[in-house]
Amino acid sequence: MLLLGLSLISAGCMQSGSGVTVLTPETTTVSQAQYTSNETLVAFVESAIAYVKENGKEAALAEFNDPNGSFVRGELYIYAYDFNGTTLAHPVNPEKVGVNRLNETEGGVGIFLRQMNDAVRNGDGFGRIAYINPTRDRMLESKLAYGVQVDDDWWLGSGIYTGPLDLPAAALADYPEMIGIWRADSGAVYFLNDTIEKMSAGENTWVVTAQDDRVISGFKTFSLPDGTVENQTFVGIFNPDRETISFIDRPGGWATGSLADQDTLFIAWTNPGDDTATMAGALTLHRDNTV
Repeated sequence: MLLLGLSLISAGCMQSGSGVTVLTPETTTVSQAQYTSNETLVAFVESAIAYVKENGKEAALAEFNDPNGSFVRGELYIYAYDFNGTTLAHPVNPEKVGVNRLNETEGGVGIFLRQMNDAVRNGDGFGRIAYINPTRDRMLESKLAYGVQVDDDWWLGSGIYTGPLDLPAAALADYPEMIGIWRADSGAVYFLNDTIEKMSAGENTWVVTAQDDRVISGFKTFSLPDGTVENQTFVGIFNPDRETISFIDRPGGWATGSLADQDTLFIAWTNPGDDTATMAGALTLHRDNTV
């Protein structure tokens, strides 16, 4: 459902130590008294595959979508998608069934689905994302996903939360804590050539998934003027003043962030663009404290 990450998800759902979405199996290191094991996750998904083979697609999807069915067990539940990104089963978010989520930006869902498509097709099946855990006060946590291809048209999977993304207080003592979801309520893009053209920045969501002292990382999603959605990873480094942050993103663009307060971040960025124009922009991000 994360988190781009990938960016994983209510879709069921991923993130490396650098904050970049990865698709490799790994071992859960958190207390097994609190969190489900990787082995349990894999066995659960394999049992769902067996159920499809025994009962057929239609009956299996009906069972997977039943919130009181046999495939909802605590934090474990089965979700299913076709390879175009349309939700076929989701007992926790039934409103998403029938919805194509391939370009969904919130929580990195679109990134997750694209990468899980590849992961299940090549047989790896694993992914990791930052996603909201509805069973633990909607805390932003790391989630390990496992999926299996059913046939050429669709796949199913599940996910387990492996712990909160919050770092110990000592690690954040010198620098503001930034982990969380940040959304823009305003912003502008400027195209500079012989003239200056101003446009709305559109939708922007930045998700900080990891922090190591002065270094933060995560992913951002935003809309381009033509309506397409971009997903980019980023790294930010606090300056010695502990109020400004220097960012670089995956394509190599630079930005500067200034904290107005603990929940407000002003961003100014530049991009060389192409032969026709240089781009610059500004937006104000607010921490989403509702998740």
